[in-house]
Amino acid sequence: MKDQLITVAKESLYGAGEILRQNFRKKHKVTYKKDSSKVTEIDYACNDFIVNRIKQDFPDHVIFTEESEFALEQTITKDPTWVIDPLDGTSNFISGIPIFGTMLCFIENEEPVMSAIYDPIHDLFYFAYKGDGATVNGVPTKVSETLVTRGAMMFAGRGYKQFERKRHSEIIMALEQETTYFRRLGSAAIMLASVTDAQADAVILTCGRLWDILPGAFLIQEAGGTVTDFSGSPWNVHSHDLVGSNGKIHDQLIAITHPLVNAYDSHCTHQDTCSDE
Repeated sequence: MKDQLITVAKESLYGAGEILRQNFRKKHKVTYKKDSSKVTEIDYACNDFIVNRIKQDFPDHVIFTEESEFALEQTITKDPTWVIDPLDGTSNFISGIPIFGTMLCFIENEEPVMSAIYDPIHDLFYFAYKGDGATVNGVPTKVSETLVTRGAMMFAGRGYKQFERKRHSEIIMALEQETTYFRRLGSAAIMLASVTDAQADAVILTCGRLWDILPGAFLIQEAGGTVTDFSGSPWNVHSHDLVGSNGKIHDQLIAITHPLVNAYDSHCTHQDTCSDE
C-alpha cells in the first residue's frame, strides 16, 4: 500500500501543479466562500483533479478538503483520511505573486503517515513518509543548524478574526523584542516547506486550519525539526496554533509564547479562517 500511496500523492500534486502553472497570471473569476475567503475556478479545478485521482485507487477513504461544501463542518476520525489544500496561497495566485502551492497529507488513526507539498512555479516537490525522513525533489533534506533566534529567518501567519489578530500581534510583538523580524509570505505551505529544507528556521501560525498546517507540520518533523503548539505541547491534528522550527531554537521561542498564550482563552478552531492561503 505504501508504494500506491506515494504514487497517488505524486500524480495528484503534479497534476494540480500543472493546472496552476498553465493558469498563472491569467484573469480568473474570484468569488467568496462561507468563511469570506477568496476562491477561484482554479482552486476547484485543482481540487477536482486531486480528489478524482485519489478516488481511483482509494474509493473508500475519507477526503477532507478545503474546497468541499462541508469543509467547515468536517472533523477528523480514525478512518484513513486525505487532508487536502488544492491551492494554498489563493490571494498570491490571483495577484500574480509566485508564492503558492498545492498540498496533501494522508493520515490514519489520527496520525500522519505521508505528506507532500508541491511548489509548481519553482518545481519543488517536498515529500515525507513516516519514518523515512523528508526529501525535496527526491533528495534528502534536513532542517537548519541555526542555534539562536537573533538573526534567524522566521515566518508568521494568522487568522482573520479580530480576536486572533490581537492575540497573534501581541505574541509576534513579544517574539520580535527577543528575536528578529517575522515575515509573512501569504502561503502556509511555502512557509512550512521552507523550514523543511533549511531556507527558514521557524514558522509561527495562529489559528490555522488543518489543511493549511498538517502537510507542512509533518514534513518539518520528518526533516528533523520540532512542531508544537504555543505552550510547547506536541502538535497534533486537533491543535490550532503552531510553532515549527529546526528544534535548536524551539525552546527559545516557546519561552516567549507559553506565558502569553496562557493569558488567553483560545476561541480558535479548525473551522476558523487562516489568512495565509
